Amino acid sequence: MPQAPAGAAADRRATDRYLPILALGFAGYVVFGKSFAYLGLPPLFVGEMLFALGLLAFLASGCATALLTTVPALSAALLMGWVLLRTLQGIGPYGVDALRDGAVALYGGFAFIVAALIVERPIRIAQIMGYFRIHARVLIPIAIVLYLIARFFFASIPKLPGQNVEIISVRSGELAAHLCGALVLALVGLCKVSRSWLVVALGAALLIASQSRGGMLALLLPLVLAMILTGQIGRLATITAALTVAMLLAAAADLEIDLPRGERPISAAAVVENLASVAGSSDANNLDGTKQWRLSWWQAIRNYTVHGPYFWTGKGFGMNLAEADGFVVGLERGGPTVRSPHSVHMTYLARSGVPGLTLWLLTIGSWALALLRAAHLAWRRGDLDWARYFVFLVCYLASIVIDASFDVALEGPMLGIPFWILFGIGFGSLMVYRAWHVVEPPVRFGPAARKGAQIAGAILLGAVTLLGSPPSKAAESPACPPDAIPVPVGVPIQPLVDKAPQGAAFCIAAGLHRAQMIVPKDRQTFIGQPGAVLNGAELITDISRKDAFWVTAMPQFGIKPFGSCLAQRARCNEPRRFFLDGQPLEPVSDRAELQPGRVYSDAATGLSYFADDPRGRTLERTRVLYAFNNRGARGVTVKGLIVEKYATPAQQGAIFGDENARATDWLIEDNEVRFNSGAGIATGDRSMVRRNRVHHNGQLGISPNGSDVVIEDNEIYENNIYGFDAAWEAGGVKAGKVERLTLRGNHVHDNYGSGLWCDVDCRNVLFENNLVERNADAGIFYEISFDAVIRNNTVRLNGTGRGGQQGSAWIWGAGIQIAASEGVSVYGNTVTVASGGTGIIIVDQGRERLDQPKRKDGQKKLFYLTARNSVHDNEVVYDGNSGLSGGASDVPASNPNFGIIETGENRFDRNTYVLRGPADAPLFIWGGEPVSYERFRDLGQEANGRIIRADQGQPAQNGLVQKP
Repeated sequence: MPQAPAGAAADRRATDRYLPILALGFAGYVVFGKSFAYLGLPPLFVGEMLFALGLLAFLASGCATALLTTVPALSAALLMGWVLLRTLQGIGPYGVDALRDGAVALYGGFAFIVAALIVERPIRIAQIMGYFRIHARVLIPIAIVLYLIARFFFASIPKLPGQNVEIISVRSGELAAHLCGALVLALVGLCKVSRSWLVVALGAALLIASQSRGGMLALLLPLVLAMILTGQIGRLATITAALTVAMLLAAAADLEIDLPRGERPISAAAVVENLASVAGSSDANNLDGTKQWRLSWWQAIRNYTVHGPYFWTGKGFGMNLAEADGFVVGLERGGPTVRSPHSVHMTYLARSGVPGLTLWLLTIGSWALALLRAAHLAWRRGDLDWARYFVFLVCYLASIVIDASFDVALEGPMLGIPFWILFGIGFGSLMVYRAWHVVEPPVRFGPAARKGAQIAGAILLGAVTLLGSPPSKAAESPACPPDAIPVPVGVPIQPLVDKAPQGAAFCIAAGLHRAQMIVPKDRQTFIGQPGAVLNGAELITDISRKDAFWVTAMPQFGIKPFGSCLAQRARCNEPRRFFLDGQPLEPVSDRAELQPGRVYSDAATGLSYFADDPRGRTLERTRVLYAFNNRGARGVTVKGLIVEKYATPAQQGAIFGDENARATDWLIEDNEVRFNSGAGIATGDRSMVRRNRVHHNGQLGISPNGSDVVIEDNEIYENNIYGFDAAWEAGGVKAGKVERLTLRGNHVHDNYGSGLWCDVDCRNVLFENNLVERNADAGIFYEISFDAVIRNNTVRLNGTGRGGQQGSAWIWGAGIQIAASEGVSVYGNTVTVASGGTGIIIVDQGRERLDQPKRKDGQKKLFYLTARNSVHDNEVVYDGNSGLSGGASDVPASNPNFGIIETGENRFDRNTYVLRGPADAPLFIWGGEPVSYERFRDLGQEANGRIIRADQGQPAQNGLVQKP
């Protein structure tokens, strides 16, 4: 490698002055991350200022035309040109957002700036290596310390003046990439470091590996590659063995460091779970949930580009991809929302189509191959420092690309600018090395090269397209049939439906279809293309300032609010709703209660008042009751749509509407249904509801009506966000007076009410293979009904009481709860109970039948009986030191049902109860009082059951624990 001559005078030309400035900028991104990127005065932040100065240095270098002589440089130039074209097309509708999104490739200008400086004066490579050594020895330890401060003392870190950004804002993935670069630099022998430095670096690596899957891979894979490329196989085996032993010892000692801000503690188990979640599924800390969210979104992008209408162009730059594609997160927490799909490859594909992705893959692929080939030639020639240098650059850049494959990284300046600087250093150094050896001319795009590039691009694109998730659920939309009627954005849908015959199919285009209500005909099919959104709200433009508030007119629906609310959320049943930047505003009953995030509507004046300043923000109000109002239509299919923000009354669905005896045989699948005022989906007889994501609806997720309804393979979560009283009717799924309802294979979690609930004369209902967890009230609830089977479900930690609901109280809020019902079989279930909660309970309430026959004189009333219920072959796990299972009577001695629990042929048998903590309180109830397990058996229950206590031995044959 070139060495700077001793005592050489520093050149004071503009090009010499720029390189130290750029190095300081690089250091700022490494140490401070996002906060450094926000320095400056909008729209000129530090990145833009560095770029402007760099352009002056680039022009002063005189090397501009010499750079486009290698495949990587030419590929990068073509990529920038294509993205610039698509960005310019987006400036009109999206303004500065288009430029912000286009920066993912336009930051490539830094590559040409740096390469020009290197080609102009190759001696600068030695200067750059000096900066890299400072980066490794000084900046990385500082960055680690600041990162730890941010993790442990997040609440105390001040924010930048005028910005909602902490002064220390480095992501785990960013630190992982820069730490990997420093470790590779030391590993290949280009930088000597102390043992204390290694200890600090390895500790930081463990922290990152336990917190971030992408960061873990960004550290691990390039380090392994560096050792393989530099012939350090023996060292790799030694380090692998040492790390394995260390992990085993840490796991055996149960070493764990809790992080106040981190989602997960630092531990060997956390690292192993991260590794396992990469290759398979994991429930640890929602690892599988975030993974599936990414994979579903990526599948949707592939559908509308590789297999859809955006093959050549993508959706462009400027739009929020999460909103356009229907994968918004952050709304339920007040934002900000994610804009890009957590993978730079998918960002290029979604925004610039297959050509953009091909150019991107060709750019990074040709760069890596060129540098690896140069490293190989350098090894053969004995230029060891050059070989190590190229390996270092490849591994450093690979680390950034790996992190960018799992997170939003190159889309912003924090890693985007360092990435392109490294890219420019790479191809600039490559040009210098080739020029010095003059072994062969620089590679150009001749016919053979073009053909090879096409083949390589096709292979890379095929790999990205084929690898990934199985077909996604709500994200995947089926292809429209050839004769489907197209529905472009902005076109009223109902006139098209009215003109079409029965059985017609409609292909609803991607994009936002506002304030549309569809009244279908028999057997019509409605298919949404990826990103097709039916939005029941309208934009508010008629708003003005009045005193301290903002005021607009209030729409009138003529619908009387219906349903019981929690005391603290008295306006829960108001279907009129307002949304600010996608987040629902909480209605209040008095203007004195107004504050940001709330709205007050005055019925006397017809005005609504806001404390939030809506200028520059998106303010919406619900305008339409239903997305699909059945009006008796039969055999309707609804697929692949996002349905949101409809003013649906309680107990009615944004899809389907209200009950109608004629509206049967609906198929509702692969939709996402969210932010509707009442229920998300309702049904009629013989309807099928499958593979939908139903979440954040005001009252219920799904409201089944009719007979022979099947609800399967849906994800139903975070429903009842408007605060209905769950004891009335709210939560995940609530059915009433249904027959032969099947609830199968659903994941029902975190609803503000019961998970799966059938109430009032339900008959022959099947609950099977569902995962029901963390719901505010009961997990599975069968109430005043008949003949059900509840089998093979996993029910975990329900009765949380979230959202102000009652939750677990005495016998209520159980994992599986049978109330005033008869003929229910409960078996094969695994129920996990939090401390003080209830596992499996049957309870009698002495409730009168709703279907009372006309009585003659002296004839007694009929009551629902808690009788003939069988609970067997289940496992109940108590996480704490208290809880209940069994049968309870909630009636006075004067009630005709008094004693029905004991005399009604109710049976518990062959169940296993696992106690994870010491429990002195009675864990069972039979009749009116809690009893011990021994007394429970004496009363005729659990003749063949068993109980396993954590502090005692395994049970003997009689089911009682046998002390060791």
